Amino acid sequence: MADRAFQRVLLIGDARKGGTEELVASHGDWLRRRGVAVAIATDRDLPLDVAAAEAVVVLGGDGSLLSTARRMGPRQLPTLGINRGRLGFLTAFEHEQCEQALTLLLGGRLVEQPRLMFRCTIEGPSEGPTDAFGMNDVVVSRAGAGGMIIVRARHGAADLGTYRGDGVIAATAIGSTAYSLAAGGPVVAPDLDALVLTPLASHSLSARPLVLPVGDGIELEVVEIGDPPHAYCIVDGQVQTKVAVGTRIRLRPAPFRFRHLVQSREQFFQVLATKFGFAGMARSRGS
Repeated sequence: MADRAFQRVLLIGDARKGGTEELVASHGDWLRRRGVAVAIATDRDLPLDVAAAEAVVVLGGDGSLLSTARRMGPRQLPTLGINRGRLGFLTAFEHEQCEQALTLLLGGRLVEQPRLMFRCTIEGPSEGPTDAFGMNDVVVSRAGAGGMIIVRARHGAADLGTYRGDGVIAATAIGSTAYSLAAGGPVVAPDLDALVLTPLASHSLSARPLVLPVGDGIELEVVEIGDPPHAYCIVDGQVQTKVAVGTRIRLRPAPFRFRHLVQSREQFFQVLATKFGFAGMARSRGS
């Protein structure tokens, strides 16, 4: 459990989504009536100032939580996600549970679980950001419908092979339930320090998802590109860089962890059941 109650909270929302600013303001008032010092941030494009906060509450979906983790950078705070999106796999509560979630937060009765974060650096011909933190995945994919992309993958001194097709996903354990899962990758328990390489529409029947220890990370080299003559590197579905032949994308473990606040240590598996119906488990909360 969290070892203390929180009395200084940063509330985060995305002003581009209708009703968010009013909702954040309303919950800010609810917290202030209980003696909590509240700061509010609703512009997703601005850096986050977390210096005066003890905890962060994100009102949004998984994308908002990923954006918050990246924007905090090395100054990670215990972070609670309350879902206003569609799936909300990473968020700990649904919006109708908001007051319950905030009450548990203020009482120090949530579980903090550290989650692996990574740093993605891009070397070689590129256009766009070349350095970004992330938590879910790095995707290297072709830019158009014509031709294919060839990507060589390395893990430390080991040459893992060459992927020919639409591209490749390098996902963390917590990101294994995102794009990688949709592309046929495995589900990996989020407390494992692991990386998953998942090919996208591979031209080889022998190309299969590969689970690796994090180690020093993974390097992806763009070897060949079809038409148009560029590809994309995308971090957490949010930070996009145009890359060319010869570009090297390096994913390394960050020297800090995302501090994820959840209801219980079993929540990951409960969400697999209720939201994914995983392995035939019932979807309803009452089951």
